[in-house]
Amino acid sequence: MNYIKELKLGDPKTLEKELDLRVLSLGAGVQSSYVLLKMFEEEIAPADLILFADTGNEPKEVYEWLNHLKKLVGSKFKIEVVRNTQNTGNIIDDYKADSGRYALIPTHIKKEDGSAGFGRRTCTFEYKIKPIHSRVRDELGVKTLRNKAVEMIMGISIDEIQRAKTPPNKWSINCYPLIENNISRSDCHHFFKHTDYGNPPRSACIVCPYHSNKEWKRIKDNYPKEWKYAVEFDNWLRDENSTSVGLANFKKNDSKSEQYLHSKKIPLSVVSLESPEDVQYSLFDDECEGMCGV
Repeated sequence: MNYIKELKLGDPKTLEKELDLRVLSLGAGVQSSYVLLKMFEEEIAPADLILFADTGNEPKEVYEWLNHLKKLVGSKFKIEVVRNTQNTGNIIDDYKADSGRYALIPTHIKKEDGSAGFGRRTCTFEYKIKPIHSRVRDELGVKTLRNKAVEMIMGISIDEIQRAKTPPNKWSINCYPLIENNISRSDCHHFFKHTDYGNPPRSACIVCPYHSNKEWKRIKDNYPKEWKYAVEFDNWLRDENSTSVGLANFKKNDSKSEQYLHSKKIPLSVVSLESPEDVQYSLFDDECEGMCGV
């Protein structure tokens, strides 16, 4: 079979090894859905595992699209859902829990002196990367992936080339079929527009602090339950009576600072969303290994 070429980044010695496994990290957004369907159409080399890492905080439309994808490719591929199993498996429920493990969320911080800050980000690693790596170890029947060679396929397009990185470990080979073939996000949209597959949604957590005004407004106008959830969580971040492990540790480090989901450091319930050019930080600028938003 003549499959399209892929940009492959990894340790030079690992690139020369016989491959142990090929894995697609499926975010169920535009680009990774495109990659999956091009595998289905036999244009991209198939994956041995197709994994959707569920943070528990994806929009309803993402879960609906994921179920749609399962039906579309079910004759050839099985899509597996993996989760963080160290607490509830829900990124926000874990953060709000009274005890147990949780991830840090990159909230926008207003310090007591009025200066700005930005929260550390471990959510991608804890709820995307770790569950996928755990499933890979299980598939290979090993406790460590040392000396293995595993291709991790990601739907990162040419317009997001800054996200293409050599993995920090020696066993992983990051594969970027869209970059190698100069395929952009708009090209992926064009593909879906001219097929009967349907239209994939944008993949990102409901409460992601990287949302632009345009995205927040889209949620507010079209998904009232998700908007209400985001507003309530945003208000909760500044709740002085909270006993959650995540918020308690934040206050312990800096009790006078306040956290917000919006970059203006204004409550989400009152911030103006009418300026589309008022874009917050890019979801991808400091992203861990290209696992979000695809």
